[in-house]
Amino acid sequence: MLRQLAQSRVAQSRVAQSRLARLFTRFAAGTVVSTACSQLTFVLLFGVLETSASVSGGAAFLAGAVPNFLIHRFWTWRRSGPVRIRCELLPYLAVITFSGLVATGITTGVDRCLGGTIDDHAVRTAVLAVAFTISYLPLFVLKFALLDRLVFGCANSRAARRRRAQNSRDQVPTSTRA
Repeated sequence: MLRQLAQSRVAQSRVAQSRLARLFTRFAAGTVVSTACSQLTFVLLFGVLETSASVSGGAAFLAGAVPNFLIHRFWTWRRSGPVRIRCELLPYLAVITFSGLVATGITTGVDRCLGGTIDDHAVRTAVLAVAFTISYLPLFVLKFALLDRLVFGCANSRAARRRRAQNSRDQVPTSTRA
């Protein structure tokens, strides 16, 4: 019994220390920050300035996209140096544009479904802000996987493959190389 408990704790410790767990935890924290930026923008535009749900959603998406990129690139995936346009920025824009369009589309759809059922603008703003946030939930894990595999993690895996290839070449004497 004690042995199983000890093995279970060792397994939990390995999972907690794994690369994926660390990345996902940082990704979640960074997403909370960018979501707060998006929500603030949405509430200000829709609730205070009374712009449309689609304009508010689009601007809120952009307000969250910039801190999202910076947090995830520099903190979550610990990338440094200049931003590589083809390997990082363009794939990142594709991933977040897709999720932003889905969120804006859902929020606009909810606004249209509500029609004139909610007359109080503050309540309507709260309902749409919740809809905007909830619309990102289904995409959360997919977005993490895409950012890890296609955007920020891709250069790390390429560098690791190059190191492994270099190390294997170093093991062969130069006299046997062609």
